[in-house]
Amino acid sequence: MHALLILLKLGLGLILATGCSAAQGSSVQKSDTPLLHFQKTPCLGVCPSYEATIMENGTILYIGHSHVPVLDTVIFTLPRQQLEMLRQEASHLNYTSLKDSYLTDWSDMPSTITTFFKAGKEVKRVKQEEGGPKPLLDFQEKVHTLIMGLADEEAKKRLPVK
Repeated sequence: MHALLILLKLGLGLILATGCSAAQGSSVQKSDTPLLHFQKTPCLGVCPSYEATIMENGTILYIGHSHVPVLDTVIFTLPRQQLEMLRQEASHLNYTSLKDSYLTDWSDMPSTITTFFKAGKEVKRVKQEEGGPKPLLDFQEKVHTLIMGLADEEAKKRLPVK
């Protein structure tokens, strides 16, 4: 996971240094730390596959892999109200009490991997393929919906102007 954080920070720095249009105007600070890393893994079908690192300041580094609205690396900014809602939801989830994994016997099931951070350090990583407590499933669905909403907005911005 340490290597992943280094890659994410390098990717974030590269995007900011090159002046990516999605990054312009964002208030990314070098000292910002991760709050949550959320990943959907692929399957043999049309499962969405992407990862997103949500930073403490609301910046999101999104990397779309397959079957998502944007197949690219993009920086989103989460509005303060949504960031606070996400923090509260994570707090109410009591994530440190969750199992490390909720797996299935099926070979083609996608995973949702949720990694929680506190003060920039990984506290808990949960790999969920099937089942798990309802609060975890609800939290994952909210995060997925939030990220896909931002990706949809980005995809619409990229449509050609007629």
